[in-house]
Amino acid sequence: MVNCPKCGKVAEKDDLFCRFCGASLGHETDAPQKPTQPAEDYRYAKEPEEYCFGEHERHTDLTGLISFGIFLLIIGVIFVTNPNIGAQLNTWATKMQNTQMLSRPPQEIINSAVLFFAVIGLSELLISGIRSLTYKRRWRALRTAFSGIALITFSYLIYLYGKRVLGWQIALAYEILVIGLLVILYAIVRLL
Repeated sequence: MVNCPKCGKVAEKDDLFCRFCGASLGHETDAPQKPTQPAEDYRYAKEPEEYCFGEHERHTDLTGLISFGIFLLIIGVIFVTNPNIGAQLNTWATKMQNTQMLSRPPQEIINSAVLFFAVIGLSELLISGIRSLTYKRRWRALRTAFSGIALITFSYLIYLYGKRVLGWQIALAYEILVIGLLVILYAIVRLL
C-alpha cells in the first residue's frame, strides 16, 4: 500500500496512477509495464489530470445556496400576490379529473406562472453573473445564463397563452425550439 503524493489517498502498490485524482504514483520506468492484474482493474489507470479531486482541492460555490434562497423568496412572492393559488390549483385539477379532459387554467394561475418563470429566469441571469465574476466559472455561468433565457422565454410564451394569442401546443413548441437553439449555441461556443 502506498499513499498518493497529491491527494493522500491509499493506493494499491501496483497502481501506476491514483484511482482518485489520477496523479502518478512514481512507478515510472523506461520500459512499458505489463499489467499484473486483469485489464478491468486498470479502468482507473489514466493520465494525470491538472485538477486533483482530493479532499484538499475543494472549492466552495455558494451560488447554489443563493439560488435556493432566491427560489424560496419567489415562492413567497407568488403566495403573497395570489394567496388563493392552492385552492385554485385544486379546483382546476378537480375540474379536469371530473371531465376527464385537459382544460385551460384560471387566469390567476396563468398570471402566477408568468411571474414565477420570469423571476426564476431573472434570478438565473443574476446567479450567472455572480458565478462569472466571483468564481470564474465561465462555462457554468454560460449554462446558467442560457437556462435563464429559456425560463424568461417560457414566461413570455405563457403570457401570450394567457392573452389567448397562442395555444398551449404552439407555446410549448416554441419553447422546445428555443431550448434546442440554446443547446446548439452552447455547444458551438464550447467548440470554438
